[in-house]
Amino acid sequence: MSNEKKANRSKTISDPAKEKKNSGRVRADKNDKYSQKIAKKRAKLKLKMQKLADKKPPRHGVLVRVLFAIGRFFRDKIWRKISRRERDFLSRRPHRSFYLTKHKDAKRSLKMPKYFAFVDEVWRLIWKNKRVFIKFLLLYAVLSAVIVGVMNQSNFVSLRDAVDQAKITGLNKWTTLFSSAVSNGLSGNGAVGSFQQVIAPLLFLFGWLTLIWLLRRIVNGEGGKNLKLRDGLYSSGSPVLATLAILLFLVVQLLPLAIVFLAYASVTAAGWINTGIQIENMAAWCALVVVIVLTLYWITSSLVALVIVTLPGMYPFKALKVAGDLVVGRRLKLVLRLVFMALPIVVMWLLILLPAILIDNWLKLTWQPLIPIVVLILTTLTIIWCATYIYLLYRHLVDDPAPPVSKKPKQKIAKESK
Repeated sequence: MSNEKKANRSKTISDPAKEKKNSGRVRADKNDKYSQKIAKKRAKLKLKMQKLADKKPPRHGVLVRVLFAIGRFFRDKIWRKISRRERDFLSRRPHRSFYLTKHKDAKRSLKMPKYFAFVDEVWRLIWKNKRVFIKFLLLYAVLSAVIVGVMNQSNFVSLRDAVDQAKITGLNKWTTLFSSAVSNGLSGNGAVGSFQQVIAPLLFLFGWLTLIWLLRRIVNGEGGKNLKLRDGLYSSGSPVLATLAILLFLVVQLLPLAIVFLAYASVTAAGWINTGIQIENMAAWCALVVVIVLTLYWITSSLVALVIVTLPGMYPFKALKVAGDLVVGRRLKLVLRLVFMALPIVVMWLLILLPAILIDNWLKLTWQPLIPIVVLILTTLTIIWCATYIYLLYRHLVDDPAPPVSKKPKQKIAKESK
């Protein structure tokens, strides 16, 4: 029994060694089979590559080649660029035209003072730097009088005498004289040549650029005695072409409003709409008000772009893009601010021009140009006020760079981008 046990023990001891040998043979056989499969696949791949190399490309006609080249050009150069711009635009602006966007999905903050507080901020900025602005006022008024001209005092005197002869009294008299002084003062002396028609817009353009240059230095803390009007005149003219491009784009945006006014004047002249207080005239004026509000809503970004384009190295279309990104989600608030901008202007004209008309009517001035000088100064003050107001409005937009909050459009954008 002891011998059998010893034999069994020896068998059990020798079995692991045999198993290791057998497993090694099996692995070697598997490796050989795997290497054979890889060799076959490589041979097949080489054969396919050789066939593709030996295969000659099909010979197409010249017309087919030209069509293929045009298709590749539109696919690579145009369509892909348009797709990239569309995805970029959808990621920056959540609102979609002709789609209802809820207020909670397009809410964007605008940290600004209230209306009267903002007006006070604009006046304090102008008054604090009155030395520079008075110099600009005198220079621009003199250049405007020389280039564009001022209203003719004799025309105002003849109108005043006609009103007295017609025995128009009360509020109608002063309203007529005030409206006539404003319209004649803004149109100049009426005899404007072709040279003056070209120089007058350039004068306004350089005046705007000079004011924006001065305001940017003042807001950045470079005002005081070191700020000189001479530096603004010589240094602010570099973006003149870019600003002119924005102004041309703004004129194009104002064309619908001009067409509506022209249509209203034509219909009124034809007698289809009475000029009195009639239902047709009231309906026409309501339509005009709607068009004016929509136009102001449309040109809001262009007014902001007039400030952005004065930055160094800024192109006009890039300025329009940046301005559109700034005003998205805030456009209605900015429209209300721009409408409120006209209120101090109206008050200023009433408080200054109306007493001047009263003095002129009391003294019966004939050749002394009191009204033309007052209208010229008020026009220049209006330009200074509007430039300061719009620039500070732009700075408050930049100081609050909150992106538009929108959940549903973002999900839509993510799906489209996939």
